[in-house]
Amino acid sequence: MKLTAKKKNFLKVTTISTQIWPIKAITGLFLLSIIAASCSDPSSIGLDLDPNTNQIGVNYQEVSLSAKVVRLDSVSTTNNGHLVFGHDSGDFFGESEGVGYSRLFFDRDINFPSANAVLDSVRFNFNVRFVLADQLTSPKTIRVHKLKEQIQDRIYYSFDGLEYEEEPIVSASFNFQNNQDTLVNIKVDNEFVRNLFEEIKSGQNFTDIFTFRNFLPGLAFTGDKSEQAAFTIRPGSSTGMIFFYRNEGDTISRIYPVATGLNFNVARHFSQYKVNSAGSATESVTQSHVAYDVGNRVGMKGMSNIVVKLETEALARFLDTLDNVTFNRVILEMGPMEENRPTHRPFDRNIMYFTNETNRILRRSDGRQLFVSPDNRPQFDPETGEPASDVPSLLFHDRETNLLNQSLTAHVNAIYRRRIQRRDLLLYPGQTGSDDFTFSMKENVWDKNTIKLKIFYSRTRVL
Repeated sequence: MKLTAKKKNFLKVTTISTQIWPIKAITGLFLLSIIAASCSDPSSIGLDLDPNTNQIGVNYQEVSLSAKVVRLDSVSTTNNGHLVFGHDSGDFFGESEGVGYSRLFFDRDINFPSANAVLDSVRFNFNVRFVLADQLTSPKTIRVHKLKEQIQDRIYYSFDGLEYEEEPIVSASFNFQNNQDTLVNIKVDNEFVRNLFEEIKSGQNFTDIFTFRNFLPGLAFTGDKSEQAAFTIRPGSSTGMIFFYRNEGDTISRIYPVATGLNFNVARHFSQYKVNSAGSATESVTQSHVAYDVGNRVGMKGMSNIVVKLETEALARFLDTLDNVTFNRVILEMGPMEENRPTHRPFDRNIMYFTNETNRILRRSDGRQLFVSPDNRPQFDPETGEPASDVPSLLFHDRETNLLNQSLTAHVNAIYRRRIQRRDLLLYPGQTGSDDFTFSMKENVWDKNTIKLKIFYSRTRVL
């Protein structure tokens, strides 16, 4: 049978495609294996693939991003489950001080000691979450003061504070060298606890919670400036006083607690942050929602309201030079952090919020905050066309390399394909449901010249 020209061409194309398919398959598998291997050590892929040879069609580019610091509005520290206090200082943020404030609870379901009860001892317990210091080879001091005024039923911010007695009712030093997340206690024997026990026996100021607060407004927690240690403790039944006593005829001691919480009910509390930034890198950072260039470094510090803004204009300029590409891997990396010791760790995770020239966290039309989404999640809402706002991608601190890094492959692909708009980023410590910014005085400080996007991309052939 005689073949027509059209049929001849069809057979020719089919034959050629069949012949070259194994080569394409092998090349594709080789490419996938290298990209997959890069997940364990993305920074080394540039060494495996020489951008100059480009034998398998993968290109590598580093894009440096500029950064500034921004002071956000003061954050609420009311009832966040932590009391932050103590001292920390450095040349970037200056001299920082925290004071923790808490009401007290007493247990109305426990009988009061009898009128002739004998006080055996009083112990003050502290539920310590962690201690922040340059070193913990020497003991660190916690001081507890009596408040002069009540904590009101309102929202307290990091700049708020209350008057308290200068002389502490408890001053105790503990060795945290081996364990920072721990319960510690001190035996207290002074005029304050002896008088308080007499009040407990009489019950006159323990008839109801309002009478009790008029009598004892609450406590303030402070540290020792000379020791340069900052604490985070948890209020609750494990932070407060326990009175051990014996009624007439008792053979063993009974207990009566007066603490910052009772069972699962935590008393109202908040933390105050004070700073002397004179002479520090952030001395000029005074106005809220203004981006400041403070030199070669950038940083954020818990309780300070200061965060880092990444400006992504350089990414836009790079994308404008590309045509018909696919991004195989994009990694945001920065660091090393200046602080990375077991006693002075930086924040482990950071949300990358969207922002713009307003230097505020941007929101969707439904009010939800906008942030970078993980690679394995949708990048945009197909119904509204807005960026997805389900689960944030977290910029993690790698303790071994001391770098902050995260994959932004899907994010950059979505920008390149105009699924979402390119925006600047505000780095904020925490994760979904956890605002780490108010949990401690940790800090992340690093050289802003190390902030880069490591980009691996392939050119798409147009047939």
